[in-house]
Amino acid sequence: MIDKGIKYLGYATACILALLVLLVVYDATARYLFSGGSVALQELEWHLFDVVVLFGIAYTLSENAHVRVDVFYASYSKKKKPS
Repeated sequence: MIDKGIKYLGYATACILALLVLLVVYDATARYLFSGGSVALQELEWHLFDVVVLFGIAYTLSENAHVRVDVFYASYSKKKKPS
């Protein structure tokens, strides 16, 4: 049940990430082409980024897709490496 919830959380995080990308593109376009922009939108970007990082970590760990430090991981025996 927890794994299923984390999987849905991962999908929701992907949607939030797509929203974040659109928000950043809009903010950068407004700032550089129209000399405008909003501090509130910039704050929203940071909050969405925080959500993506925190929920994304849970999803990548559950999928065993997290980045390993290869300097240490390469020297581990098969017994020590997680499957």
